[in-house]
Amino acid sequence: MKPSLTIPIAMLLLPSLLCAEDVRVRLRTAHPPASVTIRSTEGTLRWRRCLTCEEQSGSSLTIMASAKSTPPEGNNDPEFFVTGRYELNSDGAPSFYSQFPLHVRAKSGILLIVVTMPLEEYVQHVLMAESGDFRNQESMKAMAIATRTYATRFAHQHKNEGFDFCDTTHCQVFHWKEANDRIRNAVKATEGKTVAYHGEAASTYFHQNCGGTTAAASEAWAQVAEPYLTVHTDPYCLVNGELKWETSLTREKISEALRLSGIESPATWNHLEIRTRAKSGRAQLLFLTGGSGNLSLSASTLRFAVNRAFGWNNIRSDLYDVRDSGDNVLFSGRGAGHGVGLCQAGAEEMARQGKNFREILSFYYPGTEIQESAQESWEKRSDEQLELLSTRPDMDSEIIPLAKRLLRETEANLGWKLSFQVRLQIYPSLDSYRNNTGQPGWVAASTRGRTIRLQPMAELRKHGVLEATLRHELIHLLVESRATGNLPPWFREGLVLYLADAEGAGIGSPVIPVGQINEILTKGGTQENSRQAYHSAQKIVASLVLKYGKQKVLSWLSAGLPVDIVASVGGGGAAAPDH
Repeated sequence: MKPSLTIPIAMLLLPSLLCAEDVRVRLRTAHPPASVTIRSTEGTLRWRRCLTCEEQSGSSLTIMASAKSTPPEGNNDPEFFVTGRYELNSDGAPSFYSQFPLHVRAKSGILLIVVTMPLEEYVQHVLMAESGDFRNQESMKAMAIATRTYATRFAHQHKNEGFDFCDTTHCQVFHWKEANDRIRNAVKATEGKTVAYHGEAASTYFHQNCGGTTAAASEAWAQVAEPYLTVHTDPYCLVNGELKWETSLTREKISEALRLSGIESPATWNHLEIRTRAKSGRAQLLFLTGGSGNLSLSASTLRFAVNRAFGWNNIRSDLYDVRDSGDNVLFSGRGAGHGVGLCQAGAEEMARQGKNFREILSFYYPGTEIQESAQESWEKRSDEQLELLSTRPDMDSEIIPLAKRLLRETEANLGWKLSFQVRLQIYPSLDSYRNNTGQPGWVAASTRGRTIRLQPMAELRKHGVLEATLRHELIHLLVESRATGNLPPWFREGLVLYLADAEGAGIGSPVIPVGQINEILTKGGTQENSRQAYHSAQKIVASLVLKYGKQKVLSWLSAGLPVDIVASVGGGGAAAPDH
């Protein structure tokens, strides 16, 4: 961190983009199970009940969201960190085979299952789900790049829930099966490539079939207005037809669907009409008339309500006409999906006609360019305590004795010990650090899992913050390894800052309210309001330590914050930040 800044030296912000080697995906998001069984497919299955717990092993593990779990039994809040090659099964869902770490924990009678895997592996699983109709390799490559870019652009969607992506259409559909050779080849051939607009990852939305005309982003989402997501005709999509469809729905079913979405329609309404259309010709504003009154609503609201209630192929797009037919409303439309960005039907036809992936992406995201990440050659140096990941290990290895000394001092001060190997990843340049972590240049380091990600050592030394930054991140690892999952951000961050600088913490009222602190720490903020959030969190914790004593406050890490403490500071238990 630059010393000229007024923010805490080792202040951390939540990453808004992903490090390419670390993606957390929640499985079974739409239908979370109450129990899972994990079986070893090769070698031994290993698990811990917490990051600092003793490792156990066996051939299988059953985890239940109730008080029972085997093995072991008798824990009211099951949580497991699982490693090895395994098969995961739950409630008759397809088996998931993987070799990547699993984190399973119980919450409100269900299990939250999160797998951590490389970004390129994630892209393969998404392509398995999203590109089933593709037959040409160039369209597959285009989809691989669009999928990778989407993951980079929208990596923040679930950060305050403890993972990066869900496995539903809210993010990108994730297929449980391993990728076939054709998909693996497409992903490998495009590795590191993304779609960029003015140097930033583009919003690479895609859909099944545009019906011959793509939609502007603002037609689907009022807050999105990207210049490369425009309305234009798509002759390639029309080669094999417009994907025409018809759906007949009774007025009663439409009312029921709206009611299930929390919208009350007029009693005995008898007519549905399209009042306005978007530039692409898609229905925009609908009107229900007759009966006890009128109701206006967006076409997308109706589509989501009906499809959520009765199946996603009822109203396949907003590109339709309507007419009354007795007690029914007849929808006659074409296309499938929101129509924004890449049309999969058109992309496949472009590839069939000999267009390459660059031409396909240029057609659907005009004005963008293909950006290739720098291929950095990472090397490792390691011992039992530390692993160094660097492109210049001979130069950067001098951080190891410093890190060992700081870890030894920190463990002695707190009376805790880390039971896992710490990874120090030092980026070769500020650009590399920013591009891979999503952090601004005024954030010296960030921690994810067991990995501390640092700006170049020369940069940290130039501003005199290398030792302070490293100490802060090591304290983060010690705190997070003991923290229960429902601790609010203000407490986690404030405690780390207090332990790193107890003498300079100060006490008194926070600069900003706790609710605002949590909001900034979970969703990010400007340099100035982030400084205020961290400073305020530190002051609150310092005041609690003065009132209750250090050991009592530290005990709340594993026991959770008492209700009266939460009430006294005016903050709820928001999700933990990503450190």
